[in-house]
Amino acid sequence: MGFSVSGATAVVYVGLLVSAAVLYPAVSQYAERHADAVDDGRERALDRQNAALGTANATYNASADRLVVTVTNGGTTPLAVDRVDLLVDGEYHEVTADDTTVEGDGSTAAWLGGERLRIEVLEPTEPGRVVVVTGPGLSVATAVEVS
Repeated sequence: MGFSVSGATAVVYVGLLVSAAVLYPAVSQYAERHADAVDDGRERALDRQNAALGTANATYNASADRLVVTVTNGGTTPLAVDRVDLLVDGEYHEVTADDTTVEGDGSTAAWLGGERLRIEVLEPTEPGRVVVVTGPGLSVATAVEVS
């Protein structure tokens, strides 16, 4: 009875050590991933808080069938030009890099705070309302002036 109790106790302790050695990396990796996810969520929330669209204007040139929309980035968060969507009277218009300029520069992909984005698209019929959607859930609507 003396050695069997000691041997069984040693086996149990070795089993506990092995299971702890296996469990620790898994728990550590989970905690690290959770902390990274919380940090990412806080960064996204800060971006949403600092992002805003300012004034928007839309002008339709009936003789050239061209719609020109200008929008100001009213926040401090830089927005991506390639993530801008345009809705004209409820219909989606694909906005390409050729259709956009930021402060006169057609090659930039960043739309910084205070800068104006200009979108010019072909529109065969006279629209009444334009909505620009971008960034972390931002949108601005405007009525269209006809020239």
